[in-house]
Amino acid sequence: MSLFQFLASDNPLDELDNPFKEVISINEALEKKIKIADFILNDTKINRNEKNILFFESEDYLGELKITNNTYYSIEYCKKYSKKQYFAELKFHYTKLRAEHLFKYIANQINAVIEIEVWNIWLNDDRLKTTKTVNINELKLTDLAFLDSVNGYNGPECLIIQK
Repeated sequence: MSLFQFLASDNPLDELDNPFKEVISINEALEKKIKIADFILNDTKINRNEKNILFFESEDYLGELKITNNTYYSIEYCKKYSKKQYFAELKFHYTKLRAEHLFKYIANQINAVIEIEVWNIWLNDDRLKTTKTVNINELKLTDLAFLDSVNGYNGPECLIIQK
């Protein structure tokens, strides 16, 4: 089974990319003292100025908050849990700071929708879902703690955030 976290709503949500992600060229990678395999360096057909290498200044930045409307897993998984029309994959390694970023994102997005569902599931887990509903004005950071996989997985969980 695989953990899958997603947002569901009746209107499309804005995408959010990892702000620390850079796409650099081979030449830029060499300037940063990044080791590039010899077979790549010896290939005369490769444009060394073309930006095609994903780079993060620190490994810690790999888990920053990212929200994308192109889910890695089929949206059919989302439809098993939610009756909403639009889905966005939630990708991040939970920390308090990243949860704060998600909190602010949701507060901003709720202006364009009636409610947002925040889901934490294992693929193909058919157990009954646990749901909690909260008004955006009463939303607390601790309400998002169920997204922290360190706390374990207790079955499909959904937090419904309403205007």
